[in-house]
Amino acid sequence: MPSLAELYKSTETSPPATGPKIQPGKNIIFVSCGQSAQGCSGPANEMANAAKVVGWNYKIIDGANNVNNGWAAGLRQAIAAKPDAIVIHGMGCGDVKQPLLEAKAAGIPVVGLESVDCTDPKNDGGPSESLFTGVKFSDSATTTGAFFKEFGRLQAAYVIDATEGKAKIVRTTYDPLLGAYQKEGQDEVFAKCPGCKVVGEVNWSAADSNAGGPLVQKFRTLLVQHPDANAAIMNWDALATSSGLSKAIKDAGYANSMIGVAGEGYAAALQLIRENGGLTAEPAAIDAKWLGWAGVDTLNRVLHGEQPVPEGVGFRLVDKDHNMMPDGQDYQTPVDYRGVYKKSWGVAD
Repeated sequence: MPSLAELYKSTETSPPATGPKIQPGKNIIFVSCGQSAQGCSGPANEMANAAKVVGWNYKIIDGANNVNNGWAAGLRQAIAAKPDAIVIHGMGCGDVKQPLLEAKAAGIPVVGLESVDCTDPKNDGGPSESLFTGVKFSDSATTTGAFFKEFGRLQAAYVIDATEGKAKIVRTTYDPLLGAYQKEGQDEVFAKCPGCKVVGEVNWSAADSNAGGPLVQKFRTLLVQHPDANAAIMNWDALATSSGLSKAIKDAGYANSMIGVAGEGYAAALQLIRENGGLTAEPAAIDAKWLGWAGVDTLNRVLHGEQPVPEGVGFRLVDKDHNMMPDGQDYQTPVDYRGVYKKSWGVAD
């Protein structure tokens, strides 16, 4: 299990230095998991900037946190526009399998960013044929499942170190497979801590997470039920910020006695850390803008008929005293991924 000193070191590496040259003029549609959630809007919005650099036409369709099956509806809207390629973000095969089959039938390639393909063994009914090309994050996390499992491991390792191996944890667990892998990573690490115990958890789906929705109400009840808890793990930043879970921790009077962790590293979450607002650290901060550029690199390879390669994306631990960004700024890696990508693609600003 890594020490805090080891956790402060990044798992990021350089993006691929070589690749096919960009074909300008492509029409790309990005189906976002929900533009009201930072973790969904960040990569979608940044991919617009990368698409502009490479001369692609780019559009975002808002999947609206899958309210009223917004993900499937968004994907079908994208298919109807007949683009050169589609990107889906933050979705699982089970959520959008039928429209993915429709995209395949229409001959439209789909790239999955932080999305779980139908080949994944955790899918209901087991694995089936691949229906999109997944972004490979790094050499050690070539699938979305592996990426989110590592995300969970880092969250758990931080909590154990911060509580000196005496963690009593309440946490949120996310229905789709991203959350299943995250939980698996946490449990794998907590199993090595005899003094640690998950005392309560709240399961949620995307539609529960809107401000004032069922998730925050259940989480407030969880805090009341477990006054002995000294750590809270929230899947990612939007839960701590827009869903209101960190405020629930503060309102309950636990901001000084409870370790609160999420992960992604968006500015609003970093501000909560600075002001002791119910969030202590981001053990798995990700440069969301890098994800947007990694998506373009993967798309470019797919459009050339090539396979994806590891993009170098990793995690960095951020707390009040380590790796903190200036006010109002999302976590940004020191890795010059933009420069490497542009040289690889043969483009200039």
